[in-house]
Amino acid sequence: MASDVYRYAGICLLSNRQNVPYLSLETRISFGTIGKSLPASCVKTVLFVTEKFPWPLDDGGQIRTYQILKNLSAQFSIILITLDPSCPEYEEPIRNLGVEVITVPRYRPRWMLPWHILRSLVTKRPYPLPKNFSPNILKEIRRQLSTGEVQALHLNHLDAAQYIDWLDDFRSQVKVVLDTHNLLTSLYARFVATERNYFRKAYIWTQWRKMRFYEKATTQKADCVVVCSENEREILHSWGLKTGLVVPNGVDTQFYTPEPVSRVDGKPVQLVFTGAMDYLPNADGIRWFLRSVLPKLDGLAVHYKLTVVGKNPSADLRAWETPGKVEFTGRVDDVRPYTRSADVFVVPLHIGGGTRLKILEALAMKVPVVSTRVGAEGLDLRDGIHLRVVDDASTMAQTIAELCALPDRGQEMARRGREYVSRNYDWAAVTAPLCRSYANALYEQGGCCR
Repeated sequence: MASDVYRYAGICLLSNRQNVPYLSLETRISFGTIGKSLPASCVKTVLFVTEKFPWPLDDGGQIRTYQILKNLSAQFSIILITLDPSCPEYEEPIRNLGVEVITVPRYRPRWMLPWHILRSLVTKRPYPLPKNFSPNILKEIRRQLSTGEVQALHLNHLDAAQYIDWLDDFRSQVKVVLDTHNLLTSLYARFVATERNYFRKAYIWTQWRKMRFYEKATTQKADCVVVCSENEREILHSWGLKTGLVVPNGVDTQFYTPEPVSRVDGKPVQLVFTGAMDYLPNADGIRWFLRSVLPKLDGLAVHYKLTVVGKNPSADLRAWETPGKVEFTGRVDDVRPYTRSADVFVVPLHIGGGTRLKILEALAMKVPVVSTRVGAEGLDLRDGIHLRVVDDASTMAQTIAELCALPDRGQEMARRGREYVSRNYDWAAVTAPLCRSYANALYEQGGCCR
């Protein structure tokens, strides 16, 4: 078998001949010969559609999109259709993956947002879908499919999945894969449960009902639906959908590495949170932490500084800033120095779906993590072994105080977390089932999600 592998790889890489010897799918995947090392005429093309341009990598959704693009592009020819990036320079890192990038103009005037909100009250589609619909993206999808050179359509997020309804005869020509990132039905249910304002709660409830119907119906139209956790795959099964594929969020363990950080006696212990602050679950979690946990840490006489790292914190959050005690950094180019400086990395989320990349990144850098149950949801990590999982404010404050008082205990837990994450959550490993699914569907003419 080894000689066959070397002969196959040599012909692919050094010759232009088309009669490549056949090897099993498993052999080609294991030796990395599927895709880009095949003769050009054999490489299958995936049309990857995402509304938001996947650079810069300043939130979890961007990181997941980029890493899936990166790993798919190593095996397939990828054409990316997306909206214009905010800076033209952002295209270069994506093109460097070998991806063909097609951007279309944005058309989303701000004056239309109230119209979308009002219209969502009387139409079947929930608010985010018409708001994010782009006629330019749809036109480009149809143009690419009309060439007959695309074998698969990868739809990134539910707002990209809405284009399925306008594919007409092109739908039967391609395999369609939907990466949900989060099942929004579950996310909206948590929005309803945590909202206190009666009118907003009533509006969100109507959107949850629409989302439950729309998301269930739309996932049925894809050949394969990708989710982040077994919990979400069970939801798909409850909808009667058997083609669910779990591709958990991962971490680049070669980028997020531990580095020694010197601690200075007498300085406050460092508590750090990272995440886009214009994302409701993050903002909600930090508000709860500020209001409920910090006063209890004060009562325990913990000398701390909380640093919240993430773009676009609102004015009401900025109002909590206290020199030397609470800081909001806004957007930063690199979160690693902040996370590495933490004595405890906190994840106080009560709303969310999918899985949290921030936990994986902190553990990869060997930083002790304290999270709520929702924050750690979907990750195969064990409380007390890899991280601490606590839900009420008093217990969270007590747990943080103990880890700060006994840093060796926290470091040992973080060491186990780093080892476990490196083995099980590296991006190359977690995206392998998706690459195999595509290879099975496109090269072996089988079905997706097998």
